[in-house]
Order: sequence, then structure tokens, then C-alpha cells
Amino acid sequence: MNAHTYPVELVFPDISVHECSDTGVPYVHTFDSGVAGPHVMINALTHGNEVCGAIVVDALLRAELRPKRGKLTLAFANVEAYARFDPTHPDAARFVHQDFNRVWTAQTLDDASRESSELRRARDEAHRRYRRSAARSAFDA
Repeated sequence: MNAHTYPVELVFPDISVHECSDTGVPYVHTFDSGVAGPHVMINALTHGNEVCGAIVVDALLRAELRPKRGKLTLAFANVEAYARFDPTHPDAARFVHQDFNRVWTAQTLDDASRESSELRRARDEAHRRYRRSAARSAFDA
């Protein structure tokens, strides 16, 4: 083992069973209790090689955890990078094209000349939030 590798001793869960959701964005699940309260989000896989969050979100979804009040969103972010994980090169799957933390500014999201798997994913989520916000505003009007 050289200085650039280290042992990976965790079992990565198969998250493909969580792809379909009712949010309109694959791997993003929101559960509404129907009772007023906070909206809590647990996000896993901001980077594809950060498996601990994926283990937890996978377990919460499989356990069918639901909020008693408010809403709960359980999400897997950078699924493409996660799918490319190779335990012999654990840092190579951090992202596919660019760091997922660096795509969330309006300038980056709105720049049609830029494209990456991370930007596509972020734009899907941003559009989902916008649609939900617009629907809520129309309902309140």
C-alpha cells in the first residue's frame, strides 16, 4: 500500500433501490407527516466516496422512517460519482466532473455554457425546489 491508498473496510450499500421517488428527482425522497413542523433534510453523497452518509440514509429508507410532524427529506446527491467508486482508488470517486459543493451559486447554475454531471444533478434539485415553491405561492394566492 502506498501513501495514496488506504484500506476501505466498509460495505457500500446498493442504493439503486432508492432511485424512484415521488419528488421528481431520482434518489430524493420527501415524507410529509401532514402535521405542521420543521422540514429536516439528511443528505448523503455530496462526494461519491463519502460512504458513511449513504449507509445511514439507506438504512433510514429501508426502515421506512417517517416524521411525526413536519417533513423529512432523505437524499443521495452525487450518485454518479458513487457508482464509479473503486476501493483501490478511493479518492478518484470524489466527483465525476467537478466538486458538488462548487455548483450551487445562481451564476453557476444558470450558466448554460457549463455542463457536468454534478451541475445536471444540482439543476434538477433546484428546479424541483422552484416548482414546489411556485406551487405553494399559487396555492397561497
